[in-house]
Amino acid sequence: MRRLDRQDGFDDLRDQMQRMLNQFQNLGKQAGVTGVPVDMREEDNEIVLTADIPGVTKDDINIKTDENRLEITAEAKQEIKEENEKYIRKERSSRKFSRKISWPTKIDPESIKAKYDEGVLTVRAEKEGDSDDWNVEIE
Repeated sequence: MRRLDRQDGFDDLRDQMQRMLNQFQNLGKQAGVTGVPVDMREEDNEIVLTADIPGVTKDDINIKTDENRLEITAEAKQEIKEENEKYIRKERSSRKFSRKISWPTKIDPESIKAKYDEGVLTVRAEKEGDSDDWNVEIE
């Protein structure tokens, strides 16, 4: 008996779809780190960065910087527990945020200030300066 080979491209299409599905599933297996969306602008003698980090407290945010770049990391954890006569539901979720941004110019490390308000982190730094490595405290 002779095997019929498909010449119409269905096997190729199926293989491509399987590869895409595998890639999508692998994304979910990664660390679950989400990029932090940021805006950076120049105001007078300052660099001002705003970052959207919803669902965390200021204590969950860590900011490190040196003369070349700024690194923002945060982790949001949530636990929901619900009980009634017929069922018990308990869910946990965790989200991690991370972003490294290069400063567009040298900044003064002593001038760096950070403020977190209603899900938006604002970091301000005056231009020019020399230093090694700094941790930034959030107001």
